[in-house]
This record gives sequence, structure tokens and C-alpha cells, in this order.
Amino acid sequence: MRVGEILIQQRHLTQDALEEALDWQVLYGGRLGTNLLELKLVEEERLARALGSQLGCEVTWGDIQVDPAVLPLLPQHVAARDEMVPWKMEKRRLKILCTEIHPEKLDQLGYKVGRACVGVLAPEFRIFQLLRGSYGATRQMRALDFGVVPEEGRRRKKRVEQGDAAAATPELIDEAAFNDLYNQVVQGRPAAAAAKKTPQVVQPVPGPAAEVLEALPEDAILGAAEEAAPPPVAWKEPPPPPAPRADETPIDFKEALRLLEGVSDRNAIAHIVLRASRSKAARALLLQVQGGVVLGWDGLGEGLEDASRLVAIPLAAPSAFQLVVNTRSHFLGPLQKTPVNIRFLAQLGKKVPRSSMIVPILHKGRVSHLLYLDNGHKQQAPTDVGEMLILSQRIGQTVEALVEKKRRSARG
Repeated sequence: MRVGEILIQQRHLTQDALEEALDWQVLYGGRLGTNLLELKLVEEERLARALGSQLGCEVTWGDIQVDPAVLPLLPQHVAARDEMVPWKMEKRRLKILCTEIHPEKLDQLGYKVGRACVGVLAPEFRIFQLLRGSYGATRQMRALDFGVVPEEGRRRKKRVEQGDAAAATPELIDEAAFNDLYNQVVQGRPAAAAAKKTPQVVQPVPGPAAEVLEALPEDAILGAAEEAAPPPVAWKEPPPPPAPRADETPIDFKEALRLLEGVSDRNAIAHIVLRASRSKAARALLLQVQGGVVLGWDGLGEGLEDASRLVAIPLAAPSAFQLVVNTRSHFLGPLQKTPVNIRFLAQLGKKVPRSSMIVPILHKGRVSHLLYLDNGHKQQAPTDVGEMLILSQRIGQTVEALVEKKRRSARG
């Protein structure tokens, strides 16, 4: 029985809520549990217990504290690859935190360390926090990491229809609080505690006209992720060679539309979009809009492949991204000298283009993703907006088809 069915059977979840989470999963990926928690459709403890019932294993949840003495037993590349983190020694057994249980991998680890290893299941986002904090791993950031609840779909619609105007706007984090939360997220620390200590729900206030950003200041914030270093490891086994890169050859507009017709998952959509964008611009970045934050997803071009998942932008502060989300219209021009724009370009390798293009991608009338394009340092952005707008519409239609396919699968 799947975890969603278990939660429904236990009366902790409704079928409508499950479908809402499945929609969110198509849009933003991750395991179903991550999306249930992000939308606050189920409590973390109930999710963890349902996972334990599904797989018949020990589970844990909440702010998990790892014994630093056991971390060197698992090399960084193994922990990141298998999404496993050593937790603690208990009754001469090493407990390993996992997103899913793989007995053969636990047996192999036990052979290496000379101890019986027991897998303990934890929610995906908790494992990601530990991988960031303990091993310096990079993982997709989510609204859940920032303590923001993006209430979407039918629940929001019903509240708006009932006259709750606040439900129509996302929960927003002021810029100072966001910077603190961001540094905690990349260090692998839970954001919830910090969120309670700082006022975080604000409304965006239009700022005064800002000057054009021509160069980055020397103290541009790059985030604490650069300072993270993996701990020493006990294994001498070298990491495997990197996986072969996917095809990054630019494709033209017509070829992109043709490929989108047969796409089967969200990552394939992203890759097609980025390849099509590279036929227009030197650098292309896809971002996810979740409630009051914009988070990097994937990118192609100088400085984007590795940096894309470090990008995080608060929508409460003035920026070109805030403008596009609020107006649902594209942006083409120079980025203004705002703290958010400075931070964004610093995270992308300190390249300051003369102009940039940002195209919104809509799902059910709201901006769910953004496509950012530029031609690199001190270069003008492409000006051919028409094809990119048509492509963004086709992306929305393709995503909606995937959402409907996921719903049918859940029902049947």
C-alpha cells in the first residue's frame, strides 16, 4: 500500500488533499511526503509513522541530532549518492538515516565498518538537511526549508471564495530574516527555530527607483555553502568518475515544441527548455516559484550548472523576479542595483550582464516557474521575446498534461 493510501486509511489525509500534493509533486519534484509537508496537509510525525507502516522499519522525525563521531564512517560521495547519513551507535549497531531502505547497501556498509548497520527512515527533507550540514552536499532547496507554507490549489481557492483575502497572497519573508534563513538552510540547520525568532510575514513595499547594476560589490553575499567542507572519512575508496553529462546541444524553437509533445517527466521538460534557451542566449536558468520564495532548479551555461541549486530569492524584496511574479509578464532590461539582484548574480559566478530576460511560466493562472536568460558578463540579453513566450505557454500545457496523468494514476 502506498503512503498516501495509508494516510487516507488512517484518516490523516483526504483524497482531495492527496491529489493536491501530487499536483505539487509534478511541479516541483521530490517525494510525496515532502510535498505533503510543504503544503501542510499532514503532520511530520504522522507522515513518518505512515512510512514506517509501509516499509516495516524504524522511523524518526523532527530536528535530528547526529553523533559527529560516526560521520567519518561514510564517505561524502557515498552519503550523497545513496542519501544515507550515519546517525548513532546503539547496542553495538550503527543506525543509518535513509530516505528509503536498501538492505544490500546497508550490508555493504556493515562489511566496510565491521558493525551491523540498521536503516532508519526519515522524511526526505530531513535527510537533505543532514547531507548539507554534515557533508557539504548540495540539494534542491524548497519552501519547506524556509518555513514558508505555499497554500495552493483547491484549499486556497475555497478560502478565497469564502472571503479570506489573505489566502490569495503568498507568505513572504522580509529580506533580513531571509538572509539568516538562507545561511541556515545551506548549512543544513532547520529553519523553523529561526523563523519563530524573527518577524517573517510582510507585504512587499515598492522601493524607490534604483540605479542600474553595472558591477558587483566586493562583499556580495555568496552564502555559507562555499565555506562548508566535508569531514574526514575512514574509507580510502576513491569517488567514482562523474556521470556523463546529458546532451547540452542547443535546439531550435520548432524542435523544442516537437520534443515537448512526447515528454514524460519534469526533468525532461527542464532539459528541453534549457537547450532551447541556449539557442537564444549564452546562459539559461530555470527557477521554481513556491509561495514567497524563488528557488533555483537547473541551468546551462557558464557558472550555472553547479550554482543553480544555491539560488534563493525572497519575493518580499524589490527585484526583477518580484516584478515578473506580480505582473505575470516578462522582463527585458538591465537589472537594478538592489540587494536581491546583487545576491542573485553573485551566486551565478559574479557575471554582470548589461541586460537580462525573465519569462514567467504559468500553472492555473499563477507563476509556478521562471526562465532567466542572459548572454554573460557585460553582454546584452537576447531581444527575441516572442518565441520564448510561446515556449513558456507550451511548457505550461505540458506540465498540466503531466499533472492530469498523475491524478489518473492516483485514482486508478
